[in-house]
Amino acid sequence: MATGLLAGMLVGAPESRGEPTSRGSSAKCTGFECRNKDAQGMECHIGVWTAAAEKVDGIHLELRYSPRCGAAWARITEGRVGDTARVEGPHNHSAARAITYDRDTYSPMVEAPYPAAARACVVIKDGGKEVCTAHGGASPLPEAVTDERKP
Repeated sequence: MATGLLAGMLVGAPESRGEPTSRGSSAKCTGFECRNKDAQGMECHIGVWTAAAEKVDGIHLELRYSPRCGAAWARITEGRVGDTARVEGPHNHSAARAITYDRDTYSPMVEAPYPAAARACVVIKDGGKEVCTAHGGASPLPEAVTDERKP
């Protein structure tokens, strides 16, 4: 009987691949696999929260953190064409993207095992002023300026 029970447990045991599990579809990258990739394209924007924020010259700057992907990115809203969102992560990895039209953009991602491993920066085209958030906090800030899930 013990042999049968053990065999049943081994046959029925799910495979463990060391990957995070979540309900529904899973993210298309985690950690370093997300480096320089698009958060929405990799489905990292699901369950994301703002870990740090600043407002400078009318521009909202946010450090967005995805616990699902272990990654972070910078987002700016109310900016102007040429303003750049940059995220800085561990080991001097960074990613940036400038606004090319409209008034907002977000950078590609960097790996961030926890929010304090990253910070967001904005470089304002007119005058070259650069402002960065503090490193991310351990809990979400109040609701973000905009919702990435909306088209």
